[in-house]
Amino acid sequence: MQFNYVKYLFVLVFIVVGFFIYKIFFSNNTVDDHGHLHHQAHVALHNKEYDQVIYLCDKVIETDPSSPAAYQMYIKKAKALNRMERYKEALDSANLAIAIDSKNEEGYSVKVEPLFHLGREEELTAVLERSEEHTSELQSRVDISYAVFC
Repeated sequence: MQFNYVKYLFVLVFIVVGFFIYKIFFSNNTVDDHGHLHHQAHVALHNKEYDQVIYLCDKVIETDPSSPAAYQMYIKKAKALNRMERYKEALDSANLAIAIDSKNEEGYSVKVEPLFHLGREEELTAVLERSEEHTSELQSRVDISYAVFC
């Protein structure tokens, strides 16, 4: 009788250890990985480690270049490239972010600096006008919400 309990305990320990080994070495949990890499990129950007930011962003982007996680990484990459004065690449990264989510204002805001430094005045004016229209639209939505709910 006691032998059966030891046998079941051994099987249970084997299953638990096997689960942890699988989880650590073989599970491809990209959502957590993207979150972790996003945080690392944020910290690196804050610490002015721009090469590290670009490396981390590229790592996330290569897994799924059209995902919402990639959008945020294109933005961070554009910010780092702007700080490194690599304006052409920053503009490309901003455009890729806008291609993923054209309604998000952040993509347009990181596009302003490279357009200014590259001397592309017409495009810069168009982006700034779009930003102004978007801000006016948001303000009118706030006014309507205030009128409806207050």
